[in-house]
Order: sequence, then structure tokens, then C-alpha cells
Amino acid sequence: MKITRWVAKMLGVSFVVGLLLVGISCLSLAELQRVYVIVNLDNAPVSITEFGKYIHEDDTHISSVVGYLNRSDRDIEALAVTTIYYDAFNEREDGIRGISTDILRAHQDERSAWSTYGKPSFVKTAMAFVSAVRFMDGEVWWADLNDIIGEAAKLPGLEFLSKTEMLEIEEE
Repeated sequence: MKITRWVAKMLGVSFVVGLLLVGISCLSLAELQRVYVIVNLDNAPVSITEFGKYIHEDDTHISSVVGYLNRSDRDIEALAVTTIYYDAFNEREDGIRGISTDILRAHQDERSAWSTYGKPSFVKTAMAFVSAVRFMDGEVWWADLNDIIGEAAKLPGLEFLSKTEMLEIEEE
């Protein structure tokens, strides 16, 4: 009788432990729901049309894939796209300023990708915006960082960069 109770107790404990292990493994396999935010300024000559992130298998760096469209009637010699990453706790994880020097004709669309080192598995939210454009005639358009911060501030629950911190990303 004692052996039967002990076996029943052990089976019950094994069942509970098994359920816990299944639950824990499901939690570890679940990924964060990622949010990709595009900030397009009304006066920007280039708008971002798509934005996503590719996590490399070694989990050491992030590649941002960005599609963009030249909304102007002028050819563009170079453009800069800034991406900022936030972790699951809405703190800045990383940021990169990708530059393309491929000629972008008037009203042409294109895609580019830029990589940065970091822990991509911790990224919850990613924000992208066009930060600078150089036209073929040498004129340069710069995004107003106050406008970018204003647009970003409309997103609930994120800790946004100050202008000083955004300038640091621009210089990297």
C-alpha cells in the first residue's frame, strides 16, 4: 500500500514537473511581438515605404531592410536612413545610420539593407526615418530632429531619445 501511494505521488509530481517544463519551453520559444515604426516627414524628399529587420542566425547583429521612394522631381546622389532599436523595456538598444550612394532617380523606388552589431533577440520596437538627402546638384536636405521626436512621441509607452542622443546616432 505504501509503495502504491509512493508511486502515485511520484507520478503526480512527474506530471506537474512535466507540465511546468512544457510551459517554460513554450515561453522560451515565444518571440517578442516586434513593432516596426516608420516616421515619414511631410517635407522629406524621400519616404520610407517598407521597413523590417532580419536577425542573423548567430544572434550577433541586426540587418535593417528598408524600402524607400524618391518623392521629388530631382535625382538624388546619396541618402541617409537612421534606424533606432528599443528593447522589451522600451530602452534604446542600438541605432545605425545607413547611407546609400546609389543614384536614385526622380520618383524611383529602391531597397537597401544595413547591419549593426547587437543582440537582435531583445529588440521589441524599431523606428526608421530618412535623416538626410543629397541631390545631384549638391543641395542637402536634413530632417528636423524636433519633427522626428514629435512624431516618435505619438507612439505610446516608448522612451524616446533626446535631440542630443539623436545627434550622437547621426555622427556614428
